[in-house]
Amino acid sequence: MDDSILEPIDLYQSKLKELHLRNTKEYFDDLVKKSGINVEENKQTSQKIQKKKMELENIKKKISKYHSYKSLSIIGIVLFSIVGIFLLYQSIQYALDLWIGIVSIILAVIIDVLFILLIVKKLNVVLKNTDQIKVKLENEIQELNQLAWEQMSPLNQLYDWNMGADIMKKTTPLLQLDQYFDAKKCQYMMEKYGLLENDEENISTCMVQSGSILGNPFLILRNYSQNWTQHIYSGALVIHWTEVHRDSDGHVRHVNRSQTLTATITKPVPTYGYNTYLVYGNDAAPNLSFSRNPSHIEGKSEKEIEKIIKEGAKDLDQKAREAVSKNSQYTRLGNDEFEVLFGGENRNNEVEFRLLFTPLAQKNEINLIKNTIGYGDDFYLEKNGRLNYVKSNHSQNQNYDNNPNMFVSNNYEEAREKFIQYHMEYFKSIFFDLAPLISIPLYQQYKPKEYIYHSNYPSNITRFEHESIANSFPIEQLKHPKTATNVILKTNFIQRDQQADRVNIRAHSFATASRVDFVPVLGGDGHMHNVPVPWVEYLPIYKDTVMEVKAQDTSRHEFNAKQKDAAFMAFMHSLSGSNPYLYERGLLAALIIREVVERDVEEWSGFFKNTNSNIQNSNANNSNIQNNENKGEE
Repeated sequence: MDDSILEPIDLYQSKLKELHLRNTKEYFDDLVKKSGINVEENKQTSQKIQKKKMELENIKKKISKYHSYKSLSIIGIVLFSIVGIFLLYQSIQYALDLWIGIVSIILAVIIDVLFILLIVKKLNVVLKNTDQIKVKLENEIQELNQLAWEQMSPLNQLYDWNMGADIMKKTTPLLQLDQYFDAKKCQYMMEKYGLLENDEENISTCMVQSGSILGNPFLILRNYSQNWTQHIYSGALVIHWTEVHRDSDGHVRHVNRSQTLTATITKPVPTYGYNTYLVYGNDAAPNLSFSRNPSHIEGKSEKEIEKIIKEGAKDLDQKAREAVSKNSQYTRLGNDEFEVLFGGENRNNEVEFRLLFTPLAQKNEINLIKNTIGYGDDFYLEKNGRLNYVKSNHSQNQNYDNNPNMFVSNNYEEAREKFIQYHMEYFKSIFFDLAPLISIPLYQQYKPKEYIYHSNYPSNITRFEHESIANSFPIEQLKHPKTATNVILKTNFIQRDQQADRVNIRAHSFATASRVDFVPVLGGDGHMHNVPVPWVEYLPIYKDTVMEVKAQDTSRHEFNAKQKDAAFMAFMHSLSGSNPYLYERGLLAALIIREVVERDVEEWSGFFKNTNSNIQNSNANNSNIQNNENKGEE
């Protein structure tokens, strides 16, 4: 084992960060070389586009300026006409001398004529010319954009779903990512480590990435969940009444009063949100369970951190004394800095906790918490037997999809910059989610023992992947027509069609209904009044859609080429009709409109057998496919 992995933060800073940057650049450069694009030509085209866009922006400003002049001229015509007519009218009515009215109307006419001449002879001519220049520039930009797309098309075709995994494997073979989470690995993690499937109806797996670190398996999961919160609705009612008063002289007076009565009610409303976390399996300390939360020391000085540690140590001393009186297992480790900043005092097994957190492990965790090289102390860690869960703040916003379409561009420089930036942040995010675990030397020493895989599984693909790919379809195709909220997708395995899985997608959502509650409120008139409070009731609804999904050992480039195959497209239309189908991460899925018969199953399974030979004869068609895809991305 490489000794440098014993201190993961130092390893990342001194070696992996720079190495991954170099590997990412080399990977992109290899794609460029393989594509055969002319980089210099695209740079020149992009420069022309930017120059034309600047010219267009200046023309638009010029057009806007002359339109303003024209508007001011029209306003001037109207104002001077009104003033002239008004003064003439006043002179006719003998409010002013007659000559004043006559002179005023003559001047108004002269000025209006000058404004009209300015508009017709000058402004309209300039606007017409600038509009023509604007249209010409827009056409030139469109043509240049099309040319740029054609120049970049060979490179855009080569982006694939597994690029992040390939680069990461080159940087460090200790960290490996799978193309997708297969049934074998899922069964392995369930039987060996106790992984559970997500059976909650209000939680949908919208992304799953499986892999291994030093041979031990992990998952990165992103769930989309629906919960409830209480919403306060308010209503109002205006009441009126008359009060009778007698003054000191004995006279009766009637006083009209009014009051606005208000009332509130609380009703449940659905809320939705994402939750991303890492699940890691390891046999070390199999009986230990504990959890820790971030210490929130970011932005604090060393002196402030020392004060936090000192005060926290006093609390832990008190907890240790109470543990003795309660015959609890909790005892202090003797490292105040680690115990206060890391936590984990809710552990259930002192022996195994100490086996994990040796002095080196404690040092690594403190370094991770206090260091700003990564993301600082933004992680939650929970160990439950053989499974470890890590949730970090940075991973909540990290894009783990690795969708190759995000790199498709008609600008070489922009594509290269985005490619490098994404894969650097992607690697950093995954590494620092794993850092709290690889900071523990004992986890690195435990290697998974040989596992006897089953020869047959109920489904070809895991339920995690069923839900993940279901969430990749347009939600409009899956939701109930009366849906008024967000949607949670849950999948249920129906049957195995040879190499494909037939799955039911149930889209859970809510329709809404307007309601009114009447709340009695005492008014100033001494009577109770029912104040109406409108509110919204959320009624659960769902819609079922059947999906076929199968593992497909092909590339994005090959799949795009296959879409030019008439037989394939005819079959997909007969299977899905106008419903969408998609390919991602080695999985092909379609929303089906009819039952899949045995003949269709064989056809479904065999479409890509001769793909490689077909690819060599369809480069011209591929270019057209990619151009269409590029336009969609643009």
